[in-house]
Amino acid sequence: MEKKRGKLYLFTGYAPGAGKSYLMVQRAVEQSEDRKVVIGFLNSDHRDVAQILKDHHVKRMFRRKYSVKKILEQHPDVVVMDELGMYGLNKDQKSFVYEDVEVMLQAGIDVYASANLKRFQSLNPKFKEITGIGIKTTIPDSFLEMAEAIIFVDREPALMRLDFRKGRLFERERMNSRIMQKNFKLDNLKAYRSLCLKILKESYREKLEIHQRNS
Repeated sequence: MEKKRGKLYLFTGYAPGAGKSYLMVQRAVEQSEDRKVVIGFLNSDHRDVAQILKDHHVKRMFRRKYSVKKILEQHPDVVVMDELGMYGLNKDQKSFVYEDVEVMLQAGIDVYASANLKRFQSLNPKFKEITGIGIKTTIPDSFLEMAEAIIFVDREPALMRLDFRKGRLFERERMNSRIMQKNFKLDNLKAYRSLCLKILKESYREKLEIHQRNS
């Protein structure tokens, strides 16, 4: 009998700092009393995320890199995989996170994953028109199409801009980069947000959830 394919829950936003990883972990671990939840990969060690894991007694298997083989050996019901577009984090072989997610889905595991919308293949050129900044390695659109639900974490651009200026989002070197300075101009953040909402409402309305973050 063929194994039932797992479901993908995609958490997205219009720029880093909206809180998509926090919400993703929160939603996943809330199921941990009834389902086995494994934290496969998180891109950073935010204290608030660490507290969620502690409160729900969910342990992280890995820190900087992960092993798909070891994740599968745990026979989880749900796996959390941050940043679909990242590459070279799998200890077993060189791969993109989205390729490893596909393996987990085929194994019948539900996956909670994150990626900003501009990282998807056909959408990236639309965002590049706003700032001239493109992304070399993109995520196949099929991951948008296959998602059971797309959760867009919406946050006011002014709050995103303030966090950026206060140094709450990145280390100083990254914050001072030309690309980040351009991405976090208020007008550009507003344009990114508007484009994201337009795309999601036009093409993915049936599976779209907008989570409003007000802080």
